[in-house]
Formats: sequence, structure tokens, C-alpha cells
Amino acid sequence: MNNNLFRKEIPAVKTIVVKTGSRILTSSGYEQRVKRLVEDLVFLKKRGLRTILVSSGAIAHGMAALGLTKRPATIPLQQACASIGQNKLMQMYEKYFSIHGVAIGQVLLTWDDLRSKKRYLNLRNTFFQLLDLGAIPIVNENDSVGVEEIRFGNNDVLAAQVALLTQADLLVNLTDVGGLYNKNPHTDKSAIHIPVVSDFSSSVHKLASEKKSEISVGGMSTKLKAAEMVTRAGIFALVGDGFDKRLTDLLTHEDSATLFLPKQHKMPSRQRWIAFSGQSSGSLIIDDGAQRAIKNQGKSLLPAGVKDVRGSFKSGDMVDISTLDGKTLAKGLVNYSAEEILRIKGLRSSEIKNILGKKEFDEVVHRDNLVLL
Repeated sequence: MNNNLFRKEIPAVKTIVVKTGSRILTSSGYEQRVKRLVEDLVFLKKRGLRTILVSSGAIAHGMAALGLTKRPATIPLQQACASIGQNKLMQMYEKYFSIHGVAIGQVLLTWDDLRSKKRYLNLRNTFFQLLDLGAIPIVNENDSVGVEEIRFGNNDVLAAQVALLTQADLLVNLTDVGGLYNKNPHTDKSAIHIPVVSDFSSSVHKLASEKKSEISVGGMSTKLKAAEMVTRAGIFALVGDGFDKRLTDLLTHEDSATLFLPKQHKMPSRQRWIAFSGQSSGSLIIDDGAQRAIKNQGKSLLPAGVKDVRGSFKSGDMVDISTLDGKTLAKGLVNYSAEEILRIKGLRSSEIKNILGKKEFDEVVHRDNLVLL
């Protein structure tokens, strides 16, 4: 849909997630940039795209309100800033979206909202309902309640998770440079812009700058990680200049952003949650034969291939599937508890009933509930 709005490499787009960083929203002249961004988001919505905004800036706006010049080091002070700043952020968006008669809906998230399959599905329904009603969801991390173990850490990861959750076609990450360069463009004027990345090699990650500021926590490295995550799930990603240029420029002009191409079709929702959002409750150590069967032949994990069990989990929980040398090969949902798998590991499926007194499944992890990493 609306392919004339996008670069030639990007096919039909129905759902787009746009993430904007703190510097864009707080540096001198930020209200003009916000106004411009809102105009472009409304333009996309009116062209028929389902549009979601992931917005940083709550802590930064709270800092400004409290007269702080450096990002707080302690979580309680970050939470206080976020509590104050989130209101100011949403008031600003309400001001500019209302000019166009577009409703907005606030969605604040922590990792816990995504790690629970039930909450994950409920959250998807909330997003889809907001979009069906013609509203633009505005998403931020729930910094006012988040503690270390449930924090995303930066909104680049959050934006990737929202793109996965809503099965978006494109994730756009707005920053203060035109995407990826062969050198740091802030310090070297000879830096050459890279318009397209088709494969995430180690050399690509080495090009990332860890440039941060007193108000933001994400550099180019986290944007690359977010792009890699969504492209693995079949979603296109753009990283580009939302500071000096318009969102619509990034969508159409290759010199304004770097486009990251996905390597496969979109993962089904269940597989996306297993691969990127759910939290493992333990791990299964498998032998070399099981590793080959899973990786090269697309097979399920049978009890015969399990060498050891770590952690405590029940049937239906998510686990890591690891090789003998300690590498995590895959993630999946188990058909048996940790205690049961300890009793049947190394055995043939035909022996399960004799050991457990029942056999509901031949597989420890069925291929449909398993995702290679």
C-alpha cells in the first residue's frame, strides 16, 4: 500500500512504527521538530497507513521542569523525572495532533507486559483497537514504575518490540545523523553514507558509534541491535536523520537514512514472541545429533537428544535450547516439566509412558513451538 511514499526496496506498507529520540524532542527548537513530525505522521495516517509513535523524552522533559542538566544516575530520581515529564510530553503531542483532529492514545510498557504471553496478546488487541478507531498510539517505557529487571534500557529496543508486537512492515528510527556511515560523521567529514545494509555482519556492528548525551541513553549501537532484531523477523528498518530532516524525507530519499533489509518473510506472532519477547524459565542441553536435527533438518526436539536440564519450569514454559559447548541454539515451549524431562532425557519417545505413566507428546519441544536463534 502507498508504495510511492517509500524507497524502491520497500514493498507495500500497511503498518509503520516510528521511534523518535530525546534529543530531537528536547534540544533547542524542538517544538518545531515535533510539529513537523506530527504533520508527517498525520500525512501517513491519512494515506491509509496504521501509524504508531514510540517517543522518548519523558525523563528529559522532567529534568527540564526540575532544573536538572544531567540525566539522573539513580532509578528513583529517573522515575520522578519520568512521572513529571510524561505529562508534559503528552500535552505537547495533544496540542499538535488536535490541530489535525487526530486522536492519540498513551501506552506505557515494561518488559513484564511482553514476557507474559497473555499480557502480550492483550496488548496486541489494545494496539489494534486503537488503530481501528483511527487513533495514533504513542508508546514510551513506563519509567515511573520500572525497576532494573523490567526496564528495556532504551527506547530503540522498545520500538523494535512494538514493531514485532504489532507485526509492522517498517520500523523507522529517527536520530541526529543520516544513518550508518563508514566513519563517525560527527568527527570525520570524509565519512561515507551507507544507504542499504542487506546483512548484519560483525563489520556492520563495528561501524556503530556509541555517541550518547547527558539526556539520552542510546547510541547507534542500540539502533543497529533494534534493526537487526526486526529484520530477523521479516520487518524492514530505517535509521536516519529526524533532527534536520522530515520523516517523509527518510522514507523516500536514500541519502537521509540507512535501510536494513530483512532476510525472510515475517515470522508468525507465536514465533516472534518466542524468539524476541518471552522470558526463558530454564534451559535444555542437547547432544550433537539433536543439534543437527534441529538446525539442519527442521526437526522437533525429542527426549533422546536431551543431555541435561537446568532450572525449574512446568509444561508450556519457555526454555533455551543449548549445545554442549554452551551456545544457545534455539528457544521453545516445552511439553513436559523440568522434573519430567530429567526422568526421560536420553530415552526414546516410545519409553515415555513407561517412565511417566502417560505420554501426551512424543516431543520435548515441538518444531512449531521452536525458533532458531
